[in-house]
Amino acid sequence: MKYFLPTTVLAGVISLAACNERPKQESVSLDEILSETSSSPSTTATHKPDRKVWPPVSNEYAAIQTTENYLVVLDDSGSMDGDKMKQAKQALITLADTLPAEHNLGLIHLNSPTKVPLGTKNRAAFKQAVHGSSARGGTPLRASTTRAFQEITTQASRQQGYGSYHMIIVTDGESSDKSPMDIVRQVVAKTSVQVHVIGFHVASHEMNDPRYVDYRTASNAAELAKAFKEVAAETNEFSDPKEFTQ
Repeated sequence: MKYFLPTTVLAGVISLAACNERPKQESVSLDEILSETSSSPSTTATHKPDRKVWPPVSNEYAAIQTTENYLVVLDDSGSMDGDKMKQAKQALITLADTLPAEHNLGLIHLNSPTKVPLGTKNRAAFKQAVHGSSARGGTPLRASTTRAFQEITTQASRQQGYGSYHMIIVTDGESSDKSPMDIVRQVVAKTSVQVHVIGFHVASHEMNDPRYVDYRTASNAAELAKAFKEVAAETNEFSDPKEFTQ
């Protein structure tokens, strides 16, 4: 297991409340988050860069600072309606059931404002949000990638940069609000966040760039559950996922 050490280490910890009880922090833009960080032109999806500033200093501290973090970005655009969304829900429920309880899990959607902040005691809330997901709207991958990075940065600040941070984007189409790849390149080059993209029912995608993205494909619930398992295989042990009807 690899940990990324921040430059500034602060003393003291506080207990981390349940996901829906955490105090809100002021949102900052991607440019503000990355403005003082150090870039590395040779950075790839597997290369871990040197960091100077990320994550920003926080006055909140997680009780356990070496926690693994997995934030799922779910495509809830209109093209996901029907079997795709049903299959995605099945796989996400399996993820919630099999990801070790000591690791943080979270969820945001491309369109719906419903989200589940990263946490360990939030599996019921995660499942409820998954069940309530519906497919409508466009595919704003650029805006959603920015929001996901902000969510991860908030948690990374609480953990003082220790642990690992994974953004898992599940999508079936191209971005409707310009390509998010310039954002992804900045995130991977200037922070320790790892970006994973699962092309759902698509063979290729604009985010399939192995220099910055760990890209996988899935075409049913079982394959999507397997992709989730593979993303965290290096750091976690999963229980066996349930069988799916193809």
